[in-house]
Amino acid sequence: MARIAAERLHTHVAVGVVKVRKHAPARVRFFALDGTMRVVIEADSEDDARCLCRDMEFEFIGLCD
Repeated sequence: MARIAAERLHTHVAVGVVKVRKHAPARVRFFALDGTMRVVIEADSEDDARCLCRDMEFEFIGLCD
């Protein structure tokens, strides 16, 4: 009887695998100046946009609405 109960226990045990996808954060749009031209930058954050402006020698303006 104990063996039958143990066999039933093993038949009801299931192992599942769950795959979790990490969604990329939505990109945010920012304005910057390239000389006299206004440009739009898409970046993950304001810090990323500011770094890009510094690297490209743009003047950072702010968040687009």
